[in-house]
Amino acid sequence: MNRLARLAGALSLCAIFAGCETTGDPTQGALFGWSEAKARERQNERRASVAQARAELADEEAKNHALEAHGNGTQQQIAAAQWRNERAVERLRVQQAALIAKIERLENESPTPASASRARAWRRKINSIAAETAVPVAERTARLRAVEAEIDTALEQARR
Repeated sequence: MNRLARLAGALSLCAIFAGCETTGDPTQGALFGWSEAKARERQNERRASVAQARAELADEEAKNHALEAHGNGTQQQIAAAQWRNERAVERLRVQQAALIAKIERLENESPTPASASRARAWRRKINSIAAETAVPVAERTARLRAVEAEIDTALEQARR
């Protein structure tokens, strides 16, 4: 019976091993169910997954760098535009002051009260044009030039 018990035990062990699936994970399958080929396959899959994650990270870092560079360029453009605008506003103030000085001269040289009144109207018009901040500086400058042409003509007539 001893032989029969051994044979039954051997057959049951064979049945157990035949029913077990081999795995590449050392936490499953114990010693006899472990397969080196499956372990290598699992390692290769993980390496590929890590390589893909690194590639995605590199892509995101490149996008981030490009966005930062674009943002810096945009900030520089904004700063340059603000600087140009400040210079244009300063030129407008200078133009306004020069026109006011011409008007004062016209008022002082005016032969009649009507021409002095017209000079005061130009002063109001100049101040009004300069104060219209909703209108672009270039357009206000052009309007002031047109008024200046009128003032220059009036000054020439006053000198005659």
